[in-house]
Amino acid sequence: MSIDFDGIVARYGVSPERLRCIVARASETGFPAPRSDEQWDAEAVEAWMGDLVRASHIAVLLQLKREQTVTAYVAKPGYFPEPDELEVTPAGYKRKQWRRSVVLAWDAGRSGRGNRAPGRGRSVPQDTAGVDVSQPTLTSREVAAVLGFADTASFASAHAQGRLDGLGEPIEPAEASGPPRPSRRWDTVAVLAEAERRRGASDGHRARVSVCLRALEEAACGPVSAVALQAGDGSGAPL
Repeated sequence: MSIDFDGIVARYGVSPERLRCIVARASETGFPAPRSDEQWDAEAVEAWMGDLVRASHIAVLLQLKREQTVTAYVAKPGYFPEPDELEVTPAGYKRKQWRRSVVLAWDAGRSGRGNRAPGRGRSVPQDTAGVDVSQPTLTSREVAAVLGFADTASFASAHAQGRLDGLGEPIEPAEASGPPRPSRRWDTVAVLAEAERRRGASDGHRARVSVCLRALEEAACGPVSAVALQAGDGSGAPL
């Protein structure tokens, strides 16, 4: 019995974008090779989807640069699926495993899923300060650079003062037994959306200043009423 690409998407709930990446990287992901005409052996696909995988394998599956990103997902309450198998070793270490199908279905349904271009449906800021925004999460240092802050302290202060409401809260790292402690990370999609909002606000401010300056020039340094400035602004925002 065979199954095609669309059939795999429909049966397992994986996103088409993610499945294309998995097929293209079969040497890394272990996905079964197609038989012919983009048809796969249905039993081989079922076995692959049902395999139990650990965080390191999930990182490869989702094209994450760090296994710690998966650990951070798991540590965030209610964010990542519960493991399909949990084994406690004699040393007390919890070995968690998930079925690939469960991980891929979660990946397809989450906001900013997968390794696609972050912020799909939004324009991605042109200047991301040299930060790799293909990764699903960013460090505080990377976020500060993308948002245009001079350093992480300035960024942290702005967030603490509630000036970055759209950014949300960071993903807390899992507890580590020893140093170094993993740093908090931030959702890339939310970071890019906030960068876009900040850039739009900055562009709007500059445009309004230009309108006001032009009105003053046209008045030849004479008095200009607030009503005239408001009419020339055209943004509808309070002057």
